[in-house]
Order: sequence, then structure tokens, then C-alpha cells
Amino acid sequence: MQRFNISQEVALLGVTLLGFAAGPLVFGPASELYGRQMVYRISGLAYSAFSFGAAFSPNGASLLIFRFLSGFFGSASMNNIPASIGDYTTLLNRGVYSIAYAIMAFGGPALGPLISGFIEHDAGLAVSIIRWNLRVMAIFSTVLSILVAFVPETHGPTLLKWRIEREGNTPPPLTFNKVMAVFRVALARPVVYLFTEPVVMLVSLYLSVLYGILYGFFEAFTVVYLEIRHFQTTSYGLTYISLGLGFVVASGLLATVGPLRPLQAKGYTTPPEARLTLTYFGAIASPISLFLFAWTAPFRHVHWIAPCIAEFLFSLSMMLIPYLVDCYQMTAASALAAGLASRALVGSVFPLFTLQMYHGLTVQGATSLFAGIACLLAPIPFTFRQYGSVIRAKSKHIGGN
Repeated sequence: MQRFNISQEVALLGVTLLGFAAGPLVFGPASELYGRQMVYRISGLAYSAFSFGAAFSPNGASLLIFRFLSGFFGSASMNNIPASIGDYTTLLNRGVYSIAYAIMAFGGPALGPLISGFIEHDAGLAVSIIRWNLRVMAIFSTVLSILVAFVPETHGPTLLKWRIEREGNTPPPLTFNKVMAVFRVALARPVVYLFTEPVVMLVSLYLSVLYGILYGFFEAFTVVYLEIRHFQTTSYGLTYISLGLGFVVASGLLATVGPLRPLQAKGYTTPPEARLTLTYFGAIASPISLFLFAWTAPFRHVHWIAPCIAEFLFSLSMMLIPYLVDCYQMTAASALAAGLASRALVGSVFPLFTLQMYHGLTVQGATSLFAGIACLLAPIPFTFRQYGSVIRAKSKHIGGN
């Protein structure tokens, strides 16, 4: 089988190509026009097909194209699942479903490298490592896409349209102008929010940098655990359990400590700032975890559990910012789309320069730089505590709080 003759930087474009960021801008409005079920089925079929295309691509150029397309169609679920959850839940019972989704969305980046380590260990030749990693992803995505095909429709307007058709009536057809109008609004609103809404701008900036650092960590782990500590590939993959465990514990905290459902159930009005208690902890824990990793990970005489604890604290801190949904209840999808697009863009760029940073600045210098940036961003949640009501009062898109 032909070996890919591409550089490491070009190989990383499989992550950095912008399909994952562009997909939500298309599939979000499409689900509003044609229903969630159709979007899930079409995107799932294309995602599986292009994943197999990547696994059997004959050269580097075709691999990058297939990876772009699989990311483009695979992003449909990432964007539309929160909307589907909103279709059949209320504000009082939505938290559990949203947390379960967050575990999957954030836990995936931790689970993937863990499994990949065992695939690399058993695949043998380097070319087989690449192929079998891609094949496992293709097989897994196909199984999930088949299961998603059986998910019932939940979109209210689409269900109403189907009911009208069953009763023998013909609903108004979707004209080209109507479709374009929906897409224009759907494409414009996240951009408008991102650059005109201070809440969205600040929270998106904060999460985007943390997301970028998370993806940059993947390159740092190879330097620390493979190059410095000389772990086996399987042992190296097990270090990602710390990241996954942090996401799970954070989800448990959000499900128990975070929500104010008892007060809401009794009719009390709770401002979004009242839910920021855990966010304060996350803002403080994030730079601490990075400094801990910087000054324990590269020293072989320090037990490996120390950097793993740092990984745990970092992933824990990433999930404790629920502010956007609470502020933009009526248009949360657009606020979240702005955040998702910015995270995808920033997170996809970080791997391009992280490895060079860790080789040039050392593990201590590069991670301390990330920690310094996290320190600069840490005051954001505390700013919302002091001035959140004032900022929300001046917004044109926040209401009902």
C-alpha cells in the first residue's frame, strides 16, 4: 500500500481544514427548513462515506479532501443535537440531557487518542498505523450513523407540516427565496453576535483559547510522554484518561451543584450570573493546572501522576461556563453557533504551531505561555459577576432575564 509522502505540517491540515467550522453554518438552518431527521440521515451517510474515502485514499491530497468533507458533514450532529434536545425538553429538565451531550462532545478528544495508542501498537508498519486509525474511525462512524438514522423527528414545525400533509392538506411550498432568507439570517446572526454582543465575544474568546490549548496539548503530550518520559504508545494513550475523567467530574458537578432548578421550580427568577459559581472555580483552576503541567511534566524524577492531575484540572475547568445559554434563551442556538465556530477555528489552528513551540520554548516555556494567557482571561467570569446585568441590559438580543 502506498505511503503518504507529506510533511507533518501538511498532515496536521487534516485537523485544521475548516470543514468542522463551516458545517454548522449550513446544517443549522437546513434542520430548520427540512427537519432534524433528514439532516441527520444525509449528513450521517456522507460522513461515513467520506470517512471510508479517507481510510482508503491513495495520496496525501485526497486524504486532506476527504478529511475536510468528513469534518464538514460530521459537524452536523455537533451543532444540531443541542437543538434536538431543546425540541423535547423544558428549561427545568434540559440540564441532564445537555450534560450528557457535553460529556460526549468534550470526552471524544480524550477517548480518541487513548484508543489510537493501542491501534498504533498493534498495527505494525507506519503506513498501517495511519490506515487502521482511519478505518476504525470510519467503522465507528458508520455504526453510529446507522443508529442515528432511526432517531425520530423532533422539530416542531416539521412535525406540524407532516400532520398537515397526512390530513390531506398541502402546506405552502418552500420557495428558493424563502430558503435563501432563512440561510441569510442563520449565517448572519452568529457573526453579528460574535462581533457585537460583548457576552458572546468574551465567552467565545475564553472558550476558544481553552479549546485551542486542549488541542495543542495533544502535541505536547507526545513531547512529554514519548520523547522525554519514553512511555510506550499504549501507556501514553492511557494518560488521556485524566482528560476524560476531568470532563466526567465536571459534568457531575454541573448536574448537582450547578443547576438552580429547585429555585426555578418554585417560581423564583434567577439571573444568569447566579449560575457562575462553578465558573469562578474553573477560571482559577485553568491557569493553575497549566502551570502545574509546565513544571512537573518535563522532569522525569517527578511522578507521572502530577502532570496527569494537571490534565484532569484543565479539562475540569473547560466545562464550567454555562453563561451563554442562560443569557440567550430565545436565540441560544445562534449564540452557541458563534461559540462553536470560533472554537473550531481557533482549536484547529493551534496544532500547527504547538509542536514547534514545545521544541523551541521547551515544555516549561510553552505551557507557561499558555498559562499566562489563561491568567489574562481568568477575570472574564468575575467581570460578568460585577457588570453582567448592565451588559445584558444594553443588549438588543437578550430578553426575559
